[in-house]
Amino acid sequence: MFHTRNPSQNAAEFVLLDQLVEEDHLLRKIDKHIDFSFIIEKVKPYYSENKGRPSLDPLILFKMMFIGYLYGIRSERQLEKEIYYNMAYRWFLGLNINDPVPHHSTISWNRRTRFKDTTIFQDIFDEIVLQAINHDMVGGRVLFTDSTHLKANANKHKYTRKTIEQDTQNYIKDLNEAIQEDREEHGKKPLPAKEEVKAEKEIRHSTTDPESGYMYRENKPEGFFYLDHRTTDMKHNIITDAYVTPGNVHDSVPYLDRLDHQIARFRFEVEAVALDSGYLTTPICKGLADRHIFGVIAHRRYHPTRGLFPKWKFHYDSEQDSYICPNQQVLTYSTTDR
Repeated sequence: MFHTRNPSQNAAEFVLLDQLVEEDHLLRKIDKHIDFSFIIEKVKPYYSENKGRPSLDPLILFKMMFIGYLYGIRSERQLEKEIYYNMAYRWFLGLNINDPVPHHSTISWNRRTRFKDTTIFQDIFDEIVLQAINHDMVGGRVLFTDSTHLKANANKHKYTRKTIEQDTQNYIKDLNEAIQEDREEHGKKPLPAKEEVKAEKEIRHSTTDPESGYMYRENKPEGFFYLDHRTTDMKHNIITDAYVTPGNVHDSVPYLDRLDHQIARFRFEVEAVALDSGYLTTPICKGLADRHIFGVIAHRRYHPTRGLFPKWKFHYDSEQDSYICPNQQVLTYSTTDR
């Protein structure tokens, strides 16, 4: 028998919000295994104890940002709308069906003003990693690192040209120390001090988003981007570090500092790291050797020069401190220069 329903939606119903969220929902699993209560103590120093209006619960604030990141909701205005309609989001935040959703401007103001120039986001990230370590989900023995580009909300045609100094001071200092040490071992006099020359380069500086960087790489999009540098632990693929730089910063530049941060913060005993060919630089190779870490780094394509042997065909004799070329000729030490 043909039948239709009355489309009226004005009837009052008694429902439990918990019943509207699937048992296997991702947010249920996250809520079960991650204790977010530590956030309250972390953010207390940034709030007044007795002045102003009562604040939005910081736990809700950070959980909202967490939902936005987890589900790729980049607009805070859109995030407010999604939470309004999504029962699982409301359940995760501890909001009842009739509770108002915090305004998107509240998220924006706190992120850009209250927590600006603080380490609160890094502190919260690190605390969650520590919880993963306590659950035996992170080993800290083998780490994988790579970066991915994130498009900035900036027109690539709107920029000014700016000359900046290249930060090579730390590398040059280490290089000079290594040269002098090697010369002393071979009985050579130290090289005279060299006048420091500051390297400069011209970059495109966005007038729309000054913190981004202009990226131009082979087989990559061109324009203003950020680079998201991430490190993943081998045991269960847990991300142990995330660090953002402008798109014109080379992958290798922040690597050793971020590695040291993880070793110091989480007491990792790193035995090996895996990197792509963009990290195959002399400072990184030396830095890994100094830290007694085995580096598995992808090779770069080698185009040999006609008539010359490639470097990998030469054999180093550590006892004689000499190299043996493919023609079995001995190349002895002569000197160490810059």
